[in-house]
Amino acid sequence: MKEVELINILEKISSDERYTLSFEEEMHLKEAFSHIPLLDEKPGENVLDEMEERLFSKSIIFEKSEKRIIHWRRYLSVAALIAVLFGCGLWIKSMDMKFVTGNNEQLAFVLPDKSEVKLNENSSVEYNKFLFYFNRNIEMKGEAYYVVTKGRKFTVETPTHLISVLGTRFMVSETDRFDVFCYEGKVLVESLDKREKKILTKGRSFGSDKVMQENQPNWVSHKYVFNSAPLVDVLEALEEEYKVSIENKNYYKEFVFTGTFPTNDISLALNIILAPYNMSWEQVQSNKYRIKNN
Repeated sequence: MKEVELINILEKISSDERYTLSFEEEMHLKEAFSHIPLLDEKPGENVLDEMEERLFSKSIIFEKSEKRIIHWRRYLSVAALIAVLFGCGLWIKSMDMKFVTGNNEQLAFVLPDKSEVKLNENSSVEYNKFLFYFNRNIEMKGEAYYVVTKGRKFTVETPTHLISVLGTRFMVSETDRFDVFCYEGKVLVESLDKREKKILTKGRSFGSDKVMQENQPNWVSHKYVFNSAPLVDVLEALEEEYKVSIENKNYYKEFVFTGTFPTNDISLALNIILAPYNMSWEQVQSNKYRIKNN
C-alpha cells in the first residue's frame, strides 16, 4: 500500500470520528499495521475499555462489509501501551547489577539504600538497581556479610533459604553448608520449602545454639577470636582459613586456647597459637606444616 493512500485514510479517520471504512480501506489498513500482533487477536473487552479510557477520549468504529464491528483504535491503543511497557521492561532489565568474587578475592560495595555488603571469595550478589528502591530484595550465592540500614524489609534469597530483616548486621554462608549469623538486631530465616523457620537474635546462628562473641565475621575483621576453645579446633580453623594441613595437631587435644590469630599471615598465626604451649612449627611442603615440641 502506498504511503499517500495510508495517509489519506488516516486523515479521514481523524477528521470524522464516525467515519466508516470501506472493506477495501479496512484491508489496506490492516495490511499496513499487520506487524502489530494484537490486530489478529481480540483482548477482553474490560482490558480494551481500560486502555481506551486512559489513552483516548473517544473511540472510532470501523465496519466491515459483513457488518462485523472491529474496534481498530482500541487495538492500536493496546498495542501502543504494550510497546511502551515493553520498552520500560527493557530499561528496567538494563538496571540489573551483579557482583562476583573469585578465589582469594573479597569485595565491598554499597547498595542504593546505603546498606553495606562485603563478599567473601567465590561468592556473588545480584539485584536490580531500580526495583531495589521499592523492594529491597537481592539474590546471593557463597558467603556475604551485610550491614543493613533501617527501613522497609530487606530480603536475601539463596538457592535454598530466604533471610528477612529490617535493620541489622548479619552474615549468610552457603559454602560447605548453609548458615546465618546475626551480629545485631533480629533475622528471620526460612527455607524456600517452608520446612525450616527460625528467628535469630544477636550472637545467634541458624545452624547452632552456641552464642557468638565476635562482632563481625572473622574474614571481615581479618582475625579469628577464641575463648577457651580446644586447641585442635583452633588449628582446624587455621587450616580452613589458609587452605593448609597441619601434622600432629591431634596430639594436643587436652589444650585450650584463648586469643586471636590473623587471617593474612600464617607464620604469625602459628607463632601466636603455639607460643603459649612452648611449641614451634616447621613447613614441610608448600601447604603442609608440622608442630614440634621445643
